[in-house]
Amino acid sequence: MAWAIPLFLITTLICSGPGLILNAAEEEDFDGVSSVCYGNSTKKNNSKNLEFQNNVHLLLSVLGYESSSLHPPLTFLNTSVGRVSDRAYGSYLCRGDLSVRQCHNCLVNLTNFMSALEIDNSECIGFGRFLWCMVRYANTPKFAVYEEGLVFSHNSIGENVSVSDYRQYNETLSNTVQGLIIEAGNGNNWDKTNFATRVVEVTGSREKIYVLVQCTADISPMDCGNCLRELYSRIPDCCNGSQGGLLIHANCLMKYNNQSFFGVANRGFLPSYIHMTFFLLLTMYFSFL
Repeated sequence: MAWAIPLFLITTLICSGPGLILNAAEEEDFDGVSSVCYGNSTKKNNSKNLEFQNNVHLLLSVLGYESSSLHPPLTFLNTSVGRVSDRAYGSYLCRGDLSVRQCHNCLVNLTNFMSALEIDNSECIGFGRFLWCMVRYANTPKFAVYEEGLVFSHNSIGENVSVSDYRQYNETLSNTVQGLIIEAGNGNNWDKTNFATRVVEVTGSREKIYVLVQCTADISPMDCGNCLRELYSRIPDCCNGSQGGLLIHANCLMKYNNQSFFGVANRGFLPSYIHMTFFLLLTMYFSFL
């Protein structure tokens, strides 16, 4: 049984799927979980608010559970809990390059974090610093409509771009993001529902920019383009001159960096060339036994 350990390692690598292609620094790192709550106050101790708070807790449990129980698994889900008068509406979004396991683990961690908070407002959104997943709840079914102004986070990443590369870096980034916005608004053919990545080389250099954008699956292509356009407009405020940026809207997200941080889109199956490599490695190994 000398082949048992190598066979186990190869099988583990193959079965883990696209998630292992992610930057190692992001693997299973859920530090920096945050939430932003807004809307009407639910602090008053009346029956309607108490029932809404109970529904939110139940909703968060449902979102965490459904991320692994649905077949096929979904990158995006919206649902509701409770009677119409005090119903809690919610949704989750996982990045399109995550494996089922990574999506589920991120959502369980995030929903647990949000459940431990006081339900003091009628609307809330939670997210992590790597943008693996987002969770949102509200007291109205408003998620399917893009809302201008709901940008909750925009932060720079990495060092500042050198002065000599500043213009070329910004020009390359601008052209890439604006191209993705046009694709989104036209009803794109991205690899994953409302998900796209690009790797582009900075004009005049060998440096690359890695760009990831995603919209929630319930908004229209036009709204997806408008949402990404709003995030793009915030880049000068947060990230101008930096090698990377991370921007979050309730309906879309954007991240870019000069270092690779994403994997391939998780389509729910393994490409045939991976299977071929798997069997080739096994054949070569057994030939030397």
